[in-house]
Amino acid sequence: MGTLDGQGQKAWTINNCAANPNCKMLPVSLKFNFVNNTMIRNVTSLNSKNFHISIFQSYDLTLENLNISAPGDSANTDGIHMGDSTRIRITDIVIATGDDCISVGPGTCNLHVTKVVCGPGHGISVGSLGKYPGEAEVNGVFVRNNTFINTQNGVRIKTWPSSPAGAASNIVFEDLIMNDVYNPVILDQEYCPHLKCDKEDPSLVKLSNIMFDNIRGTSLSQVAVINACSRRAPCENLKIGNINLQYTGMEGPAQSTCSNVKPIFSGLQIPPIICT
Repeated sequence: MGTLDGQGQKAWTINNCAANPNCKMLPVSLKFNFVNNTMIRNVTSLNSKNFHISIFQSYDLTLENLNISAPGDSANTDGIHMGDSTRIRITDIVIATGDDCISVGPGTCNLHVTKVVCGPGHGISVGSLGKYPGEAEVNGVFVRNNTFINTQNGVRIKTWPSSPAGAASNIVFEDLIMNDVYNPVILDQEYCPHLKCDKEDPSLVKLSNIMFDNIRGTSLSQVAVINACSRRAPCENLKIGNINLQYTGMEGPAQSTCSNVKPIFSGLQIPPIICT
């Protein structure tokens, strides 16, 4: 049990690594590299300069009963980031931050996320994928029974356009509550945060066996569900069931869209999805 205070308030204003590839990376508060068969519990992380927690090339790691906190405008303060790791369990955690509450990088396999409260922040994200050649596949991500409050995104899969070949499969987002989330459900294979991408050259990251099920609550944007798959590597076996997301704005009825995919629908579809 303990508290890590990264004192990031003075560092956030000079953190421009997202736009500047030559920047100096700020420190991560807590790293678990090459760690196996370990439990981390009852830790508080405050105001990290960069990521709060990162996990790399680790196996059989459990994180539970953590409290992660930074302001919503703190740059690059991902709550938990992981890559090249297998059998990771994240449960009973409260995350408030300025970037992804949880970000899932290449090489993540058999990840289980349950009973997480996320907000503020950018939600739980798989990716971004496809930025570099030779990225390891993401396989087996199970995000169940979590709550999102006033986040920019809820659950998201994102791949870069003009990307080398890659793959992510067997991803489940299920039993989720969205409370005033701007983008509750988004699958984006044209992810380009700084508008310096060639969107005419589609992503080659293949997404397959994806499920969004029993997702309910309120959306701050009119388009509650977006599934924008790649033209050159269309999504396969995308299942969408029991969506009930109410738009709270005044711009008209809520919408849901999909492209370059033929989803398998079941249960409620509120709002109904229009596919092109």
